[in-house]
Amino acid sequence: MKKGILICACIALTAFALAGCKKEEQVSLPQDGALVLTPELVETPQTDLPQWTESQSVICVLFGYGFNNSFFYDDAIVRLEKQFGLEQENGLVWPVLYPDDVKNRISNLYDMVNARNIKGIVLLGAPENTHFMLARLQEFWDNDMPYPVFSLFPQDDMLGMEATCDFVLDYERTAEDEADTKEMEQTIDKTAEDILVNAIKYISELPERAHLPADEEIHAHVHQIVGKPVRRYTDSVTGLQAINHFVMETPKDTQEDSSL
Repeated sequence: MKKGILICACIALTAFALAGCKKEEQVSLPQDGALVLTPELVETPQTDLPQWTESQSVICVLFGYGFNNSFFYDDAIVRLEKQFGLEQENGLVWPVLYPDDVKNRISNLYDMVNARNIKGIVLLGAPENTHFMLARLQEFWDNDMPYPVFSLFPQDDMLGMEATCDFVLDYERTAEDEADTKEMEQTIDKTAEDILVNAIKYISELPERAHLPADEEIHAHVHQIVGKPVRRYTDSVTGLQAINHFVMETPKDTQEDSSL
């Protein structure tokens, strides 16, 4: 009897030892001592995701003379779509290509603007009579427009632009250029796209119904938007300085507009 018990005990101890060896074998390291890890799939963030969020209002960007050809327009639209989103995607920017989108009449922009929730307007190369359309908008709002209007490098009447926009930006011109009443051939500064982006961003960050100050402080605001030195326009005949009309140095490296 004792012999049978002893045999059973030996069998049990042997089984326990074998189990212990098997368990130790499962957690043992390779002979070289290196720890082997099984890689897991990790989702990497996509870098091409949109940088914008949906907007309840839009900023109208008019691509007029000098800015309505494929050289400028196509590249600008790609950049604006990525950074701000376009209206058709519930983005911030509503691009208007002149003359196609307004059926050759800038006056048609009046109804198009009033049909939308406008956050602001940026005019690039505003064509002739744009200021009349803006004057109608001012009248519609009883001279208290709820959004700002920035005019960059307009081809419209300058006094009309000054009267209907928060500020006007143009290139420096000689007295001979100012005396010429003909529509000037527009040039495209390679930094114009950067100025456009800055202008849109500036408007997007303004409080509701806010405008740029119509006093000495406006100079600092325009300088920040343009990103380079600007000075107030001085009339070559009277010597008077404009309040909201600024000029910047004519760029040496420009792209002439072939659409005129």
